[in-house]
Amino acid sequence: MYQTQTIKINDENLMVHCATDKSLTHRAVMFASLAIGTSTIRNPLLGADCLSTIDCFRALGVSIHIGEKRLEVSSSGPNSFKTPEERLDCGNSGTTARLLAGLFAGIPGLEVTLVGDASLSQRPMGRVVNPLAEAGGNYTYAEKEGYLPLTIKGEELKAQNFTVNKASAQIKSAILLAFVGSTAKIKITLPMGSRDHTEKLLRRFGANCHTQVSEDLEIVTFQGPCPAVAGDYSIPVDPSSVAFFAVLALLRPSGRTTIPSMLDNPTRTGFLKVLNRMNAGIVATPSADKDAMIEPTLDLSIEGGTRLAGTVITEDEIPSLIDEIPILAIAAAFAEGPSRFCGLGELRVKESDRLAKTKELLDLAGISSQVEGDDLIIEGGTQSVHSFRYDPAHDHRLAMCGIILGSFSKEPSEILHPECIEVSFPNFFKELEKFGL
Repeated sequence: MYQTQTIKINDENLMVHCATDKSLTHRAVMFASLAIGTSTIRNPLLGADCLSTIDCFRALGVSIHIGEKRLEVSSSGPNSFKTPEERLDCGNSGTTARLLAGLFAGIPGLEVTLVGDASLSQRPMGRVVNPLAEAGGNYTYAEKEGYLPLTIKGEELKAQNFTVNKASAQIKSAILLAFVGSTAKIKITLPMGSRDHTEKLLRRFGANCHTQVSEDLEIVTFQGPCPAVAGDYSIPVDPSSVAFFAVLALLRPSGRTTIPSMLDNPTRTGFLKVLNRMNAGIVATPSADKDAMIEPTLDLSIEGGTRLAGTVITEDEIPSLIDEIPILAIAAAFAEGPSRFCGLGELRVKESDRLAKTKELLDLAGISSQVEGDDLIIEGGTQSVHSFRYDPAHDHRLAMCGIILGSFSKEPSEILHPECIEVSFPNFFKELEKFGL
């Protein structure tokens, strides 16, 4: 249990070092494991989710050494992957489970069974399995149809035109990874806005991978094979982690907060657009070390005591800020005027039902809000926060939201199971101390 303190948040100028990017760390480990030779991954996120991906590849025979702010990955490529004796434990990581369910389906001769913790075992896998099964993917559910445990037998997959009804990077990436070793040509059509890290990495290796935009649709074409090449990866700071301290920095009475080296990818920085629309005035400038990173980066400068205005987040914006909705709800609570967040249905199948749990947190703190269908409406204008006791259901992002909101409560608030924050932000509490909390 974590108990918030009710001391005044300091107004010093601060430099905050947020966790590096989870999505890119997952993918760097995957591509380094597919490459023949030794790759170095610098500044990886070593939270529980990424460690699950690392352990899965180790079980296949890939050598992964964890050093000081780096990983050394040595592999003989996918043809050397051995069928593991034990089931592969994805822990709580949906990215691990879904992307590996795609990748392993296209490696002939490999047979694995993916399992997860109680929470992950309730998250749908059919969104990846169903389209790939139509292309010849060999999947068997061990218990409940559509959910882990899932057994995958690698096969030669056939060319396919895929239509995906969600702007989902996990589905898109799983399909692309399934065909990395294939000569088949595929096309994926989905709504615009999903993360494009996998496509960028494929193109880095010279892949025949192209993206076109037609009206509100994104069309990705890919033809392999695309052998990954061993090399270096430098992982930038995770925008999803930055969002928590960006909101805290805005809400403290005064003082400037600097956050360096945040990933600059339009599919990941929607929260910045929303905060600036709320009059946050966050200054973002290209980082000096941006050329060393796997993708470009920004340095942020944030002034405390900024007055925020309510806003509307439209459904088409959601893919670029899906993980930041709970902390943006905290910002909206203190803004002047109401806010409406539209089309949040995907939050219901995250690590928890994040829509219901965000509403619960606001209610406990005495903040007026309501859910209409898949929309969250927040009244705004919060002047005081009730002390509360909150169970984030082992959801790391909700736990961080509870802690930040609790820092503004009149009396100490209690957040249960704060250790779950290790999943995505191992140094969260160290950086939180800089604010005097």
